[in-house]
Amino acid sequence: MSEDIKLSVKEKIIKISNEIRVGKDGKNSFQNYDYFKPDDIAKALNPLLEKYNLISHFNMPYSKEKGMYEGELKIENASDDDAVIYNFDMPLTELKGTGMAQNAGATQTYCKRYMLMNAFNLADNNSDPDNEKNKPAVSTDYAKKLKAVKTSDELQKVWASIPPASKGELFTLKEELKTKLSK
Repeated sequence: MSEDIKLSVKEKIIKISNEIRVGKDGKNSFQNYDYFKPDDIAKALNPLLEKYNLISHFNMPYSKEKGMYEGELKIENASDDDAVIYNFDMPLTELKGTGMAQNAGATQTYCKRYMLMNAFNLADNNSDPDNEKNKPAVSTDYAKKLKAVKTSDELQKVWASIPPASKGELFTLKEELKTKLSK
């Protein structure tokens, strides 16, 4: 029997976390981002689960009380009762142009993927709010709109139409225009 098989489930999860590598082969062309496809996670994870004699069980009952799905991921030794359980509540994912069954399936897929990513420390830099790619770009259209105003009233109206996420980087320009227009 291999020494790795004698480890606790937590120790095996740590080893798998250090060994697993998953590429983001999924592409969302509508919102322009890459993601971990569930199949890619399974292809990378399943041989490691076998290597360390682990099995995973995923369950996701709906809680009427919470109004959400309750995801449960149980990772356990195949040979004894040692286990680690992860829980994650998730609302129904609603996709455009689909029925309730497809929405429930999408919710299950998302929930399981995020739980596996969490359990085995698969980082998704696209979800990191500090990632430069995730910060809203200041639209030159907003800067152009600001520069085109002729009165203080116009400036106020254009400023009110700019999304809050873009205002921070345009604040200095707005103040310069405000000073210029008040002369």
